[in-house]
Amino acid sequence: MTDKPQQQQTLSIRISEAIRQRLERAKQLVAAKTGETVSTSEIAKQLLESAREDRLEVVDLLSEPTKALLEIRRKGEAGHPLSKAEWTVLAHFVQQGLEAFSSDTPSAVSGESLAAVLDAFLAGYELRKAGANRRDEYYLGNLPADCQPSFSKGKESEAREKATPEIVRRTVTEARKRTVEPKSKYSVLFAGRNLYLLLDEETFSGTDALNRAFRPFWPALWRLAARGHYYLKQQPIRPRPNLTEDAFRPPIPPISEGGFTLSFARGEGNDFALLFSFPGPRTPQYPVSRYPVIAEFRAMLAALDPDGPTHQWKGEHFAAHRSEEGKEAEFSFRARDNGITFTFSAKDWDAIRGLLRRAWENPDVRLAWDGLALEYGEL
Repeated sequence: MTDKPQQQQTLSIRISEAIRQRLERAKQLVAAKTGETVSTSEIAKQLLESAREDRLEVVDLLSEPTKALLEIRRKGEAGHPLSKAEWTVLAHFVQQGLEAFSSDTPSAVSGESLAAVLDAFLAGYELRKAGANRRDEYYLGNLPADCQPSFSKGKESEAREKATPEIVRRTVTEARKRTVEPKSKYSVLFAGRNLYLLLDEETFSGTDALNRAFRPFWPALWRLAARGHYYLKQQPIRPRPNLTEDAFRPPIPPISEGGFTLSFARGEGNDFALLFSFPGPRTPQYPVSRYPVIAEFRAMLAALDPDGPTHQWKGEHFAAHRSEEGKEAEFSFRARDNGITFTFSAKDWDAIRGLLRRAWENPDVRLAWDGLALEYGEL
């Protein structure tokens, strides 16, 4: 007599609003990891089947992501160990930071940060308990096919079907090599998906080994996680302001060059704003405030070098271009939120560029800027 196949049982239950929100956060994590949407019932089934405490901890941490990341930062900067769930949350935001890129966010992630993500993945990959498994094919799928040792034209799918740990290691190593080559524009933006899946799905011998493996890459991982948090939440990761400390911060003196003056106004914590005063009897003044806007303004000025090849800038906050009028170049920039436009001669443009360079040589500006970079990430 043959055994009848077991029928799956359907369980119908009422859930609280808190549990429903927990399941919604879990759905968002799965969608970020796989790129596919799942139903609430399917995600509940996955959580029940896995019954993993660390996965439930990840979901709970993401209920207040800014608060969770702030605590992770405190522990990370103090050199305290992070739990597997905390590393997973960090990796989730690293993935978001890597993939937060469009034509309007031209400040791409640096090659050094991409290399750190690949190095962190390899360090964690060596600690996983299992050998070859179905996830190796997924890891390869998020890496450039031409970095695979067995890759040849027309045989990409065949190479992935034969995914092994050794091929994964060699592919990651080759991708890292190309990423850090001088003037390289080689990008592996999906590398964050691998780091997140590794921490979310693989099993490790213990958190001590995990912390030792990831600790060297903490600075780069944090910058990317903060970047991902900003693009998702449009706010920095910062503690409550210390009003006493703010009151005793010395003012930053203005600087001048070529008739232009750059002044500074401090805000809460590390915040500050810039004010450009132009030459002339009825001098206009132009403010630039908030870290993301100032960061792009600096990047725009650096990109439009009078002696360089770049003629146009299109960003989230500014649009700019260089035009050749006769023998002398002119530079124009426009603020995209209000349409205010200025046009400068090459000499005046150089003066403004010089003001910014000198400003960031000031220790007070540099200190505040470094603090803001930790709150907003690599923008």
